[in-house]
Amino acid sequence: MLDTYGSRIVRPVVERGADRLLKWKFTPNEVTLLGGIVGVSVGFFIYNDMHWTAVILLWLSGLFDVLDGTMARRSSKTGFGTVLDLVVDRLVEIAVVIALALRYPEHMTVFLLLLASFIVAMTVFLAVGASSSRRSEKTFYYQPGILERTECFILFSLMILFPRFVGVIATIFLILEVVTISQRMLEARRILR
Repeated sequence: MLDTYGSRIVRPVVERGADRLLKWKFTPNEVTLLGGIVGVSVGFFIYNDMHWTAVILLWLSGLFDVLDGTMARRSSKTGFGTVLDLVVDRLVEIAVVIALALRYPEHMTVFLLLLASFIVAMTVFLAVGASSSRRSEKTFYYQPGILERTECFILFSLMILFPRFVGVIATIFLILEVVTISQRMLEARRILR
């Protein structure tokens, strides 16, 4: 939701950052991989109770994720870049959830269900994107939803910074994922008739 509606607020800053990285001869795929390395490393810091480092690196990886897409739209957008971006995003999310599950094994069930919800949500997202004749500025149609990347990062940050409430926050995250899946399925039914 915040990605869809808030992007126009941060777009000027992101565009300047993307232009600078392009000027420095970075490719969008290099920035994607850099963001992925930073993002996956978050799991190490979560597991070792380095909460603020984990949150800062999580958001830094998110910044790289925004920059790579803007760079691609300004230079050489490729189908492979889209695939790489989606895969790296999932790897970051998986690293965070696995680290949280290992650090707080008493909440393993909700973390497993959360990972399962990610799989279902991404399946719906990709299936609708591939099936839809709608296009966006991205490679294919991106369905908006209650939970998008920014909301996920906010919830991840809350789980990292407030470990006492990790189970409650993870449960709320799971519920919001199910609502997002339902929302996207209803939209799919409407637009893919």
